[in-house]
Amino acid sequence: MKTFILALIFLLIGSAVGGFLALGFGAGLGAASGLVIGSQAGACLAVETAEESGLVTDPAQIDALIATTIAKIRDKSGAVPAEAGLAWIGNAAECRDIIRQLVEGPEAVAQAPAAPRAD
Repeated sequence: MKTFILALIFLLIGSAVGGFLALGFGAGLGAASGLVIGSQAGACLAVETAEESGLVTDPAQIDALIATTIAKIRDKSGAVPAEAGLAWIGNAAECRDIIRQLVEGPEAVAQAPAAPRAD
């Protein structure tokens, strides 16, 4: 139960940090994108905590847990259109990258280029 609460706290912190980072990207789509990025970072921190606590040790289980959690975030993030060009996390290596970017600061958080507009 303690680990679950810790994971939930990290998820909330990730969402808050994502919202804060969104201020640099502007309002509207930038805010929604920031929340999604923060939610992904929070999910990664929660999985990292579970791994450090010994609750999950198998790399395949870790990747499956990350993929399932990110799929739920993606499913619930209807406010962000596909054209936003968000980079979605799919495994533990990508989680380590986003956590590293979170530690280095908002200027290091890379966004995939937006899809070209059909005029």
